Amino acid sequence: MPAGLVLAAFLVGHMAAANSSCQALFNLPGDFIIGGLYPVHSNSTERNRTRPLQLPSCESLNPWGYVHFQAMRLAVEEINNSSTLLPNITLGYHIWDTCQDSLYLQAAFQLSPHQWCHSHQGGCSQRVIGVVGPDTPEMTQLTARVFTFYGLPQISYSIKNDIFADKKLFPLLFRTIPSNDHQVSGLISLISAFGWEYVSAVDSGTKASEKTVQSLIAKAAAKGICISYQGLMTADLRILESRLQRVIENIEKARTNVVVVLSNVVITRKFFHAVIKLKIKGKVWIAPESWILADTIASIPNIEQTGTVLGLTVKPVKLPQFVHFVGKTLQHSPSNKTDGPLLSEAPTVEACSQSCDENQLLSPDALANILNSSVWQWSFYSYASVYILAEALHNHLGCSLEGCPASKEFKPRQFYEALYKVNFPLQGNTITFGQEGDLFLGYSVVTWSWENGTAAFKMIGSYSSQALNINKSEISWPAPGDQVPKSYCIAVCEVGQIRSKQLLEECLCRCDDCLEGTYQNETGGDTCILCPPGMWSPLKSSTCFPPLITYLNTTTTTILALVILTIVDFFLLFGCLLVFALHRQTPVVKAAGGKLAFVMLASLLASCTTTSLFVGKPTEVTCLIRQPLFAISFTVCVSCLLVRSFQIIFIFKMACKLPPGAAKCWVKYKGTYVSVGLSCGLQALICLLWLRFSPPTLQEDFVSEREVYLQCSEGHFMGLGGVLGYITLLGGACFAFAFWGRNLPKNYSEARLLTTSMLVFLMGWGSFMLIYITTEGKGKGIPALQMFTVQTSVYAILCTFFLPKCYLILFQPQFNTVAHFQTCIQAYTATVRNGEQ
Repeated sequence: MPAGLVLAAFLVGHMAAANSSCQALFNLPGDFIIGGLYPVHSNSTERNRTRPLQLPSCESLNPWGYVHFQAMRLAVEEINNSSTLLPNITLGYHIWDTCQDSLYLQAAFQLSPHQWCHSHQGGCSQRVIGVVGPDTPEMTQLTARVFTFYGLPQISYSIKNDIFADKKLFPLLFRTIPSNDHQVSGLISLISAFGWEYVSAVDSGTKASEKTVQSLIAKAAAKGICISYQGLMTADLRILESRLQRVIENIEKARTNVVVVLSNVVITRKFFHAVIKLKIKGKVWIAPESWILADTIASIPNIEQTGTVLGLTVKPVKLPQFVHFVGKTLQHSPSNKTDGPLLSEAPTVEACSQSCDENQLLSPDALANILNSSVWQWSFYSYASVYILAEALHNHLGCSLEGCPASKEFKPRQFYEALYKVNFPLQGNTITFGQEGDLFLGYSVVTWSWENGTAAFKMIGSYSSQALNINKSEISWPAPGDQVPKSYCIAVCEVGQIRSKQLLEECLCRCDDCLEGTYQNETGGDTCILCPPGMWSPLKSSTCFPPLITYLNTTTTTILALVILTIVDFFLLFGCLLVFALHRQTPVVKAAGGKLAFVMLASLLASCTTTSLFVGKPTEVTCLIRQPLFAISFTVCVSCLLVRSFQIIFIFKMACKLPPGAAKCWVKYKGTYVSVGLSCGLQALICLLWLRFSPPTLQEDFVSEREVYLQCSEGHFMGLGGVLGYITLLGGACFAFAFWGRNLPKNYSEARLLTTSMLVFLMGWGSFMLIYITTEGKGKGIPALQMFTVQTSVYAILCTFFLPKCYLILFQPQFNTVAHFQTCIQAYTATVRNGEQ
């Protein structure tokens, strides 16, 4: 708690106490006074407050606080009636009903020695020697600061938090119940007794619960128990159901059958509501003392379906005379003529603190419910607190059977030492403090059993520092055949798995699958091994695999269609070649170029064949030759078309304008073949330069870890661009000559069809180069696109130049005669002359 808050509380409480002469609601005079802070009621209201310093009214009886309050009164009465303990000393009490937090500081300052001496005319003869309570960690921490300041010892009957074991912070605080450290040891012993080695733990998210979990992990590791999953809920009472569901889902993922739930009653109740909603069954739930006896949890509908509940509770000790004492006290109440017994005796001195007039009546049914329940069996720890103070005072004053010396001066420091040294029997138990100022009498082992849907808390064993004793036959297990559920560590992980590194350091019981790209080929491995470069592995793999090599093949519909298109093209070209060969002496074949037409068909067949190099697994050789072969063969065809178009234009439109020997010189020196050869030679030179400086190479394109796509990288785009650009230049010239000769004789003019084919050619290759540059030549679609462009170009020439001529040869032989050709030429000559005139 921050020092500023403590100081503020100290000043406010001191001022309130200084301005009030109020006494506790329950008090008894004596030579020495013991203070008590008990929640006799559960809550309070401020409706009856009429003065600023008047304390609130209490409502709703709290059975827990009530039985502890009565146990303190019983202890004081027994001690005062004892002839051996403080024989001539009378103890009194000064008890506050702390039904509201604001009452704690008022009570603390009222009990302070300074305030007591100031408000009593008798001086300080009635000395407050110690205080029992309170019952909450927050208020214990606050009041301990005040009592330490005034040098007043404090004994708690319900606080287990380990923070209070720090004697530097709480030098005068003692506890009559064991600390959390003892409880954690007991829980570990309980888990170990059934051979469970693999458990989960969830806590409420408070600092105290987190510290308890850390202690649980450390002690579990020492016993060979694995806390495989630590779930964190929240101390916020507005905890979202989704968060609880995530914790439960993680417990399921951890595959543990045993779960330790370290939380308070409120959060644990919400937790089990989520467990039931998710239909989690067959678990063993290990409960701490905080909720093992909680009726509000045990009464949740269908909670018995979640599994078995085992836990520890502070050892209950019955006070044989407790029931008789409470009954006798109520019978001798001044108001025993009322309809029901009073809560307690009326105060023996004037009191101006809590007003409980409306709630002092305790009905017989309410009293019977308290006494018939087991809650009063834990009132022993308040009872023992009073006896500890009395025993320490007895020893400090040097009392004997004859009495206590009247001259003995009460010295607080020596009294504290006497408290540390107390060691005496009480109700069959040895009362002595441990090194941390706590009393450890042991725990009872509790399980839940259901009869007709009603839960019962069954004591089946005990735990002490010496041993754990359990009657296992009393436990009902969720496993088939009422067998003890198994929850143990996996001894050896399978190949492809390793012990989990995502768990707590002390726990390596769960096996995690090796991730993709890693493997483990041995059982019980601790780390997954990375696959070598260029290899891959699936989840939970014991080896690595080379990637699947893929390439352009006929398994895809698109490529299969292109291959079929190529085959059809090949047979059509071969058919045209056969037709031309059989009719090579006819005018149509001679007009088509004669021998040049056969060169064109051969080059188109070669171009068509080169597309097969794009399909199948590529190699370094195929990558080197496929583009140059296509470029040179298609250049031959386009060059032949260009030379033929030039010859026709030369004969019909340029012969009369050129020197008389020009035509003879062209024929003599075979200008047709020389021109085609020079054109192809220039293309070959471009290809050689390309192959010399930036040749195509075989490239592995990693599509994914599992797939490598083989394709040919064409090198620098200028190489392929130069080759295709040259073909495009020839095509453009051919287009120009075809357009120029559009008015020639019909048998010699293919302007329309040839223009169309050249447009298709230019558009196809222009689009291809644009896409190629944009994608940098990468991707599965580039080779397929080039195949399509090649076939488009071949089909364009085939359909516009050769197929029409084959049609004339086969189906219109009347037009394939010398006379018909002469008639066409004469008609053209006459037309030209008429135009000139």
